[in-house]
Parts: sequence; C-alpha cells; structure tokens
Amino acid sequence: MAQITRHIIMSFLAAVFCAFFMVQGCVHKYDFYLEQPRDTTIIIEGMITNENKRQIIYVSQVSNYQSNKRLPVSGAKVAVTASNDSSYYYLEDTLNLGTYISEYPFIGIAGNVYYLNVKYNSVTYTAESTMMPVTPPEKITFSKGEDGMMSIQHVAESFVADNPAMYTVDLDWSGIEGYNTQDPKFTKARLYYYSLTSVDVSQLFAPKTEKTVFPQGTMVIERKYSIDHNYELFLRSLLTETKWCGGFFDEAHGNLHSNISNNAGGYFSACTVVVDTVYAN
Repeated sequence: MAQITRHIIMSFLAAVFCAFFMVQGCVHKYDFYLEQPRDTTIIIEGMITNENKRQIIYVSQVSNYQSNKRLPVSGAKVAVTASNDSSYYYLEDTLNLGTYISEYPFIGIAGNVYYLNVKYNSVTYTAESTMMPVTPPEKITFSKGEDGMMSIQHVAESFVADNPAMYTVDLDWSGIEGYNTQDPKFTKARLYYYSLTSVDVSQLFAPKTEKTVFPQGTMVIERKYSIDHNYELFLRSLLTETKWCGGFFDEAHGNLHSNISNNAGGYFSACTVVVDTVYAN
C-alpha cells in the first residue's frame, strides 16, 4: 500500500515538473508596439452657450486608443454665423494648437440656429444646431453615510417626455478645513447626468458605477444644458459606447453620431445653460 502511495506521489510530482518546464519553454518576451493611426478623419467639437464668454471650438485628428489627448489640427479657418445674421470669427490659441477661440465674447440666443464653418486643407466642414430654451433644474438632493460623508442622491429623471437635457455637477471641497492642503484632484470632481426622451435596454441594465463621496459643506455647481433632437442622438450614441457599455445587453459598437459634414467626427451644439450653486448639507 505504501509503495502504491509513493508511486502516485512521484507521478504527480513528475507531471507538475513537466508542466512547469513546458510552460517555461513557451514563455518569451514580446514588445507590444502600437502604430500611430493612419486615419486622417477630422474631429470637430464645440458648443455655443448663452454665457457671455469667448466660445471655443476644438479641431483634431483621430488618436490611438491608448491616448486620451487630442492630435491638434493647426491652421484651420473657423467661423460661426447665426440665423439673426451675426458672424463670429475664431482665432487659434498659439499656446494650445487645435483650440480655436472666438475673437470676442458673445452670448448665444435661444431660438437662433448657429452654423459652423471650418476650412482645412481645401476642405470645408459645416454643421448647424438650434439653441433650445432650457427649463429650471430640479433641486439636487443628497444622502449622508454612517461615516458622515455625503453623496448625490438625485439630480434629474433619466427619462422625460420632452425637454431633454444634459447636466454637469461640479463638486469642490478644497475650501473645507482638513482638505484645503490636499492635491486638487482629490478635492474636486465633475459628474454628468442626462434626461433623455426614451429609454434603452442597455441603459436599464448598465453596469454600476462607483459612488462619488465628499464632505459636508462641499460647494456644488450645477449646470443644466438644453439639447435639441440631434444632440440627443449624439449623447445616446456616446453613452452606449461608454457609461452603458459592459452590461448584459450591449449593442454593437460603432462610430458616434455626428452632425459635421464630409464624414468628419465630433459634434457642434448650441445649448442654453442655467447655473445653480448650493452647498451639500
């Protein structure tokens, strides 16, 4: 009996050693190299709002999936005109190539249609967007955990019958004692919320996201943006590829919806925005 047990143990050890050396023999170093994309598709991103400021348009090219930085397109001619015959010319920021800033501050007007014109390498790219009015936002509600930290409980309904909207919520607790000496990336956050006129299955079964917590007394700046039908289509395609991706009912992946002509990517929008500031208590 002892001999049989010893034989089984020796056979097992031999099999382990053989497997180990076989694996070792198959392992070799491989230097992963990702070529720069050859796609020369132009990406145009920009928004006109009713805020009195110098409006911004970004012009770039496709970058590889490992990079979150724009590949700037320099030397483009950028202009925006409105249905009320106003015209606005944009100048390239020499310190941030590919970033085009309106020559003077201006305020977008609800009801106007805004037309974008970008010329680069003898090709003209155009887009248009109607600035819709915005309704007042709902009151943000907060919840408090057992540790005393706060989190956002409700900003807006995810489904609405009309008046779709996009929300940004900026949190800043850098001025609270005990946090004012920390790195800004640990004392500030921006959250996005959307109210759309229909519900997708991938939205209902989207993967859970990490809850953002912050101390009591945090300054909360909420911005609500009106969006037209085409911008809603863009946001829906964006959410399908990002926030709603990874759930039980993923849709086939593809390019984002765009309103830029000549097969360019990105989106140009005109949005009325209303701003509200509260403190989390």
